[in-house]
Amino acid sequence: MADDYYGYDDDEDEPKGRDNLFLWTVFILLLIGGAFACWLGSFYVFGHPENPRSYRILKKVGKLEAPQRFEVTAAPQGEFLDPQKLYERYARFTPLEFENENGELIRNYLRNYKETKRLATYCTGQFVVLKAFPLKNTDMFSSGAVVLAQASEFPQVLIEHVYTTRPQNAPALLALLHTGDMMRMFRTDDLSAVIHVERIGDGRMQFTLVPLLYGSYKLGAGEFSLQPPAELNMDPGLPVIRSSRLQESFKLFAAFRNEHPVESTEPGADTKKLPPAPELVRMDTPPPREPAPPPVITTPVPVFTPIAIAGKATPKSSQAKIASAKGSPTPSMRGGTSPTPAMKITLLNTPRPRPVSTPIPPVTATPVATPVPAGGESPKVSPSGVPLVPFLKSQRDPSLANSGSSWRTYAPGQAPPGKVLGLEDVAALADRGEIGDRLYLRGDFRVTASSPSRAVLRDANKPDDQSPRVLVEYPSGAMAPQEKDRLSRDSSRPYQIYNVRRGPDGVVTIWVKEITQQ
Repeated sequence: MADDYYGYDDDEDEPKGRDNLFLWTVFILLLIGGAFACWLGSFYVFGHPENPRSYRILKKVGKLEAPQRFEVTAAPQGEFLDPQKLYERYARFTPLEFENENGELIRNYLRNYKETKRLATYCTGQFVVLKAFPLKNTDMFSSGAVVLAQASEFPQVLIEHVYTTRPQNAPALLALLHTGDMMRMFRTDDLSAVIHVERIGDGRMQFTLVPLLYGSYKLGAGEFSLQPPAELNMDPGLPVIRSSRLQESFKLFAAFRNEHPVESTEPGADTKKLPPAPELVRMDTPPPREPAPPPVITTPVPVFTPIAIAGKATPKSSQAKIASAKGSPTPSMRGGTSPTPAMKITLLNTPRPRPVSTPIPPVTATPVATPVPAGGESPKVSPSGVPLVPFLKSQRDPSLANSGSSWRTYAPGQAPPGKVLGLEDVAALADRGEIGDRLYLRGDFRVTASSPSRAVLRDANKPDDQSPRVLVEYPSGAMAPQEKDRLSRDSSRPYQIYNVRRGPDGVVTIWVKEITQQ
């Protein structure tokens, strides 16, 4: 029995199953790696919506809104740069810096500038249209038109301005945009954001702009309205106009410029043979006025009127009031006679109507007409002491009517608030370039050159070499003054300043617009 006990062998037991700890360890490590990859992938998808695959994922799960229309008062804060400043900022960028900059610009646009502290970059200035192309499904923006334009004063800068609209309105929009038309973007009226920057082969810079207001524009006699795109196609990328389209636009504009030379504004130049080019401007629609509140009608308040009746004596104070109301003296006034016992006072609840308060309409400043003397001659001095001289004369040739661009004009004294400056004050702003604030120009001027839509002015009291040069733009339908005319503009009828520059010859040029209704 003992031998049987000590001869027991453990190897004869049935084998048990293994735990496979190594395989479980490998499996758990793979799960950790997968979770870590998903975590990093989600960061990349949400952090780079400009990537085509990330954009589709975010749109599918509803985590990315469509580009929205901004109001002027609620638009993203930004910096306004003219073409020269844009070129100076990006001219020295390396390819890697361009890639990072373009990624951030389009990323902020896709997020509607909500998740960034960076200021938006807005473009201002004057541009001439080279060519307009329709937008297709193969472009990032699928419906509307894209306009390639060149800066008038800095040809090294090209812009492609994207105008998105409904498909049924795209043909009419494209029919309004022609080579040679002018585009002007102001800080106070336009918010065209830069979403892409590209350096083309000849060293020039090409900027892609999108109007964040998506407002209405007017070009000559035609108008069109924009709509923000519902969805974008991120696969083609930006810019929209590339290689072959660029060369086609350059050739077309060169042929156009040979047939239509640049209009000269120097004194003595024959400018009447050069018709003004239509200008594309955004329509500044004034907000609707609130209706006047209805008149407030108050309920009449009852007034207690004492009336004397027989039966009781009337108190002296009441008797005096009754007597004064009737216009007769009281007994005390007639010699101190005591009141009659048969008289008494009864209070009657007699309502007396009260005047109804009517709201007074606001008083609008109206320009006062200057009286004309009996002799029939116009006065030479206004009531405020400002010398009056003829502003406009009838054009000698009716065929020279102004058919240029349009913008909002105001009655005398009704322009928006702004700072009014003289020629000497404006000349000090020459180094600032494009004016962002609302500034106005007043003074006495003489016309040195004139065309149907423009005029060149100088200080009436100084020679040409000591006076800044003022280039006045007149809206459609207005008549420009004739050469050698003299003008006097005060704070009620000023010009609006939008640009001030100093030329290579040291002469300061001031660009202004006529905003007073004629």
